[in-house]
Amino acid sequence: MGKKLTIMDIAQMAGVSRQTVSRVLNNKPEVNEATRKQVQRLIEKHEFRPSLQARSMVTRKTNMIALLLPDIANPFFAEVVRGIERTLRENNLNVFLMTTEEDVEQENAFIQLSKNYNVDGMILCSPRLDDANLRKLIPEISPVVLLNRDLDVDGAACIVVDATHGGYVATKYLIEQGHSKIGIIVGPPRAYSSIQRLEGYKKALQDFGIPFDNDLVMQVEVDNKGVHIMTEKLIKQNVTSITTYNDMAAAHVIQACTDLNLNVPEDISVIGFDGLAISQFTNPTLTTMSLPLFEIGETIASILIKMIKGNEPFERLSKVYPILKVGNSTKSVHFSD
Repeated sequence: MGKKLTIMDIAQMAGVSRQTVSRVLNNKPEVNEATRKQVQRLIEKHEFRPSLQARSMVTRKTNMIALLLPDIANPFFAEVVRGIERTLRENNLNVFLMTTEEDVEQENAFIQLSKNYNVDGMILCSPRLDDANLRKLIPEISPVVLLNRDLDVDGAACIVVDATHGGYVATKYLIEQGHSKIGIIVGPPRAYSSIQRLEGYKKALQDFGIPFDNDLVMQVEVDNKGVHIMTEKLIKQNVTSITTYNDMAAAHVIQACTDLNLNVPEDISVIGFDGLAISQFTNPTLTTMSLPLFEIGETIASILIKMIKGNEPFERLSKVYPILKVGNSTKSVHFSD
């Protein structure tokens, strides 16, 4: 097999410039009909397909979108990515995906690689890159859509889950069910949503006159690591309910309760967050703060497409409000006189 032909090879065969071949490939009008037909014959004869890099040198478009996530194994991200990919694919855009396990060096390397590939836009979910670094990077890589990060900077749009609202509603529901000693397990401290969820929890306690007890707050360093031990610690403090930062963590709590010979919800109520499919398959089924994850992905992609085209207005900040979905993992503990 011979070497792969380049645009320059086709140009030399046709006796025209490289720019002329590119104009034919991209269906531009600035080529006379005879030359166009000659170039097209050569393209068909040699089954020539230009590389993305070669095409982008003329069009400045690669039809590639860079997508950075901390962890694709997390079902939350998996469902969001489905919505992103489908919407981009329907608009003839492809996804260049990298997961970084929240490694800052990997995140920076991916961003640099995406710049080198001249991607048309980026979608970033980066818990580790701080605001100062993002403010510096975004003008170089825009347009960008940030997931679960509210940063007001030119060239970026943000879509965030209102975890404050979610934390408040979950805690309020438990209080209304008669619970007053409510444990909470929140995600990694660097996560934007962890801070918000704890704020919502505190606000609900305050609104109902229940003193805040810092000993009832457990915070994981890495997703779902140590949840079993944290559940044991909360149970030793006689909590009657536990609200968590995602459905996977809630499933771990239920398992920990089972291991401790406690029944959910008879002995302890549990609330998850996200509304993943797993919430319907735990035993018992989860009460959870449900999110339209696929639709979030669609929204992210749609906003980025508008930014790339530049001819439609878009929301700089879009908020998504989780909705309480009652399952069988919670119960009332009101006592009759």
